[in-house]
Amino acid sequence: MKTVKYSFFAFLALVFISLVLRPPVAAIGPLVDELTKSESLSLFQVGLLTSLPIVCFGLGAFASPALVKRFTLNRAMLLVLLALTAAMAIRLIGGFTALIICTVFIGLAIAIGNVLIPTVVREQFPNRIELITGVYVTLLAISASLSAAIAVPTSNLLGGWRGALALWIVPAVLAIIFWLPVSRTKTHDVVTSAETHAEERAAVVRSPLTWAIVAFFGLQSAGFYAILNWMPSLLIARGLSAVDAGSILGLTTAVGIPTGFLVSLVFRKFKNLSFMAVFVSTLTLTGLTLIWLTPGLLIIACVITGLGFAATFPLSLTLIGSRASTATQTTQLSALSQGYGYLIAAFGTFAFGYLADVTGSWNFSLILLIVMTFIQLFAGALAGRDKRIPAV
Repeated sequence: MKTVKYSFFAFLALVFISLVLRPPVAAIGPLVDELTKSESLSLFQVGLLTSLPIVCFGLGAFASPALVKRFTLNRAMLLVLLALTAAMAIRLIGGFTALIICTVFIGLAIAIGNVLIPTVVREQFPNRIELITGVYVTLLAISASLSAAIAVPTSNLLGGWRGALALWIVPAVLAIIFWLPVSRTKTHDVVTSAETHAEERAAVVRSPLTWAIVAFFGLQSAGFYAILNWMPSLLIARGLSAVDAGSILGLTTAVGIPTGFLVSLVFRKFKNLSFMAVFVSTLTLTGLTLIWLTPGLLIIACVITGLGFAATFPLSLTLIGSRASTATQTTQLSALSQGYGYLIAAFGTFAFGYLADVTGSWNFSLILLIVMTFIQLFAGALAGRDKRIPAV
């Protein structure tokens, strides 16, 4: 009965955690135009604001195993939620300096949360891993889509960008409330010797499969976050209003909501995922090419792009979870994939905006993203092969 009770709290907490891991970043893109004007920001400053969280996603991922070792899994998650909520609140009271500093803390907190959630799911729901993962991925898509779609309308309604961002503090607080009972329970962490840990990490680092997964995760993340942060600015430059631009970005992420849930259940039924990796990467590649070459087909292009993004993220998680031979290897593979992967994504996101700034056109930015997605296709083909990192 006690286990059921805490599983109930864990599920409610996981729902609200999932709802708050994307909006602090996803809501910024549609508000870029307002932030630029109200805070007198340059495109370089905006580029820092949009790319820094993703840099932190990478750095925070590397810190996750040490944090869990120091505080245990459940307490580490509580600390992450407290830090995230505090940073979301503090960034509302200052100008650009407060935004940048709190953006770093938000990015680090989200990064650690991203790494911890798969372990939380295994710990709290060992018999329903695929189902809960599907729920988690779906809620991530819903929150990213919703936050992008309502950012500008809520800014207009609540008196500016601060009100629009403050809205997402509510699910963060609820996540803390529901996680508090769980944080007091013990986990069943497997303790390994330092020697075994080092050997397992070395096996992961040596494997070519690891770096194929790193490349696939990083490149698909670069495409997603570049579009998430810069699509509204691109569309405004093409003559759309800020509200319409935010709505189209919302559509791009919303079309993947059912897709993300379904494919997360389907992928685990296949041992060889190379064909699926090539197929979903081709969807993204097709959508981005249409955005570049055929502005008249914008809605269709965004739908196709959104479907591609929705499928590549859960596929990345499936590859991380299925290509390691042991639990320790899985943790190391997750940290490396998300650590280096998000650093790749940060470079792509910054470069996307910087190219538009120096060239005066978004065409070169789209070409860069198309090239990166083309490389992603080949990385996915290698990572999807029916192979595992050798056990030590």
